[in-house]
Amino acid sequence: MRETATSMSRFWIVDGHNVIFAIPPLQRLQVSGHREAARQGLLDALRRFAQKRNDKLLVVFDGGDPQWNQDAIREPLLEVVYSRRREGGADERIIREAKSLVQHGHRVTVVTNDVITLASVLPKDVDHLKVRPFWETYIEERVREASKRVEGDFSEVEKEMLARAATEESEQVGAKSIAVAVSSTRKRSAGKDALRERLRLKREKGRARHQRRFKRR
Repeated sequence: MRETATSMSRFWIVDGHNVIFAIPPLQRLQVSGHREAARQGLLDALRRFAQKRNDKLLVVFDGGDPQWNQDAIREPLLEVVYSRRREGGADERIIREAKSLVQHGHRVTVVTNDVITLASVLPKDVDHLKVRPFWETYIEERVREASKRVEGDFSEVEKEMLARAATEESEQVGAKSIAVAVSSTRKRSAGKDALRERLRLKREKGRARHQRRFKRR
């Protein structure tokens, strides 16, 4: 991501998978096999954040598989990239991007919980914000004090993510139901074919017996 600084504009760099595993609803989607729903839930929330603040945002995911890079996104305010192993993974990509943006005069904030291998080695002029403070301050519809937050009470963003997973599961169930229905239809058709074949053989045997009796007369 290369931009010319405008009045010390703010750039946000988000450690994609690190954020997913730090936010319970996203983590549940990820570990239950709904990885695409987890990524899209995160990106939808970040896109709204970027549009509301008119800040530019770069999301970096680990992506060793070349096909992941087909999912890269480049929008006016949101860019999504998948780091390659030979590039050193997401951490190295984030460090390089942060350094370059600072050199071009931008204020940069990196969002990650990875303090040891990432936050501690960021360029000195780069700000660091942990995931939960970022999420509560900028993503959730309402900021609640920790003492008032009720367990199981989800923000609108979290509800949307759960709804996305439910839709995905419904689609999978629907596909399985169709497959079962097709299989059942095929089995019934095969059963009818077998019955017709047995009746045909029985009729042929009957005709053969009748012919033998007629010849004996």
